[in-house]
Amino acid sequence: MLKKIFNIAINLLKITLRDKGALVWLLVMPLIWTVLIGSMSGPKSSSNTVPVGIINLDNGTYGSNFESYLAKEKDIVIVIKKDETELAQLVKDTKVSVGLIIPQDFSDSLKLNRSVEIKLLKSEKSSSYFIEELIGKVAKRMSIDALSANFALEKLNTLVQVPETSKPEIWERAYKIADAYFEPSPSIAVNYKVLAVEQKEQNVAVGMNLSSPGFAAMFVMMGVFFAGAAMVAERHHGTLARLLTTPTSKFSIISGEMLGFFLLGLVQFLILILFGQYVLGVNWGNSPFGVALLTVSYVLAVTGLGTLLSVFVRTSGQAGAFAVLVSMVTSMIGGSWWPIEIAPKFMQSIARFTPQYWAVNGFNKIITRGFGVSSVLSNFYVLIAIACVSLFASVVLFRFE
Repeated sequence: MLKKIFNIAINLLKITLRDKGALVWLLVMPLIWTVLIGSMSGPKSSSNTVPVGIINLDNGTYGSNFESYLAKEKDIVIVIKKDETELAQLVKDTKVSVGLIIPQDFSDSLKLNRSVEIKLLKSEKSSSYFIEELIGKVAKRMSIDALSANFALEKLNTLVQVPETSKPEIWERAYKIADAYFEPSPSIAVNYKVLAVEQKEQNVAVGMNLSSPGFAAMFVMMGVFFAGAAMVAERHHGTLARLLTTPTSKFSIISGEMLGFFLLGLVQFLILILFGQYVLGVNWGNSPFGVALLTVSYVLAVTGLGTLLSVFVRTSGQAGAFAVLVSMVTSMIGGSWWPIEIAPKFMQSIARFTPQYWAVNGFNKIITRGFGVSSVLSNFYVLIAIACVSLFASVVLFRFE
């Protein structure tokens, strides 16, 4: 009996793989959709740095020093401008976070121990608090350096009459000595982190991490359902009835057909996983055993549902139409096309009635969040339950005539 079941399954697999039209839907279309939708829904490439526009009007060297100190901050990129009107427009358009204008007398004011004001331009459209903090940190550093240099020069002048020609050189040396204490500075650092609105589900899958498992689930269901349509055609043409005239039991025939559906879906899913892993860069390998559990249980579930679909349709044309319709609609609802987390709450509740939800949700836990086998056991149990119910119903309700 087992040999007959296996032979029927392998025969169905060979017939399907020889069909070029079937191969297009089983492999070519999933790969195209995965790449196309994954590219469209992926995160836009962006720099981690924040642009800060600077106009340096200083006649001395300390305006340039201010720029260099600010440029050392890891989160800032300096945009040099010459015209204040142009800089103001960039700030208004939020093309730079803030605009900074260093005045002409900046260096002279530091050397003469005078207060000096730096002009800061910011927009109402964007928050620039942490940029202002970084600018304030640089300004405070230079203020301390200048204060130390002036203090040292004053104290030295009280002890020894310093010639006027030597004062600039002494001031410069004292300034550099004071500034050296900031490299590295044993200060307490504050790490800024921008927090988004808290969501129930974190680490939402996007790009290829979403499209690879999502469209694999959709097209595997579609492929198995199309195989179910072929079974309807066999029943319509009397092929299954003629098989009953041979020494082959009904159980062997239907079991062989189901095994063929399962192997077809398994091979298709495996190819799509390997393509996602080695071509698209999706990390399917965080938990191979977890991926295997989800894959096998999902293919079993859609095998049962595909066979059950073939029970209720009358023609292969109807079966093909339902295969496309059911696969696409349930995939949209179940989170194959877009993150289920962005859907309304009532849609998220409906999604739980689709096998795609439990498969994609489980793959998301492994691929995006890096979880292990224990995290996907609930998904596995639900898919196995769907498989058991649908396979049992298919065996009970299936008609050979």
